[in-house]
Amino acid sequence: MSRAPLLSKPLPGENLIIYLSILATALSSVLIRRPNDIELPIFYRSHALQDAEQWYPQLEKLAYALVLPMCKLRPYFQAHTVEVLTNQPLRQVLQKPETSGRLIKWVIELGEFDIRYHPWPAEKGQAVADFILELTLPS
Repeated sequence: MSRAPLLSKPLPGENLIIYLSILATALSSVLIRRPNDIELPIFYRSHALQDAEQWYPQLEKLAYALVLPMCKLRPYFQAHTVEVLTNQPLRQVLQKPETSGRLIKWVIELGEFDIRYHPWPAEKGQAVADFILELTLPS
């Protein structure tokens, strides 16, 4: 029996999906591809929030959870449409970033990519993001 590799490589022209998960002290994201309705992870990222990051409002933490993998995976974000699945008003926050200087910076960075925001259905990828987040929490 052959097993699929743990991480997958996206194909040209394929839309990618990113799941985001946040808590008071940590955040995580999972970038996936979905060939034939099968979710295959491409990359995952977890981050324990440090110092002032812990005081970011929830929606800024959510935006930060999107910015962190974008920095690491810039070629994927440049070559693919990325769909952000969230039930939070992240798109609205990023379209009106007057509340903080860091949001303006993130809006500029994210603005060069084709990012689309969609409602967040219950999917396996979200469960992976939530699981990674649980492992990131300080002990």
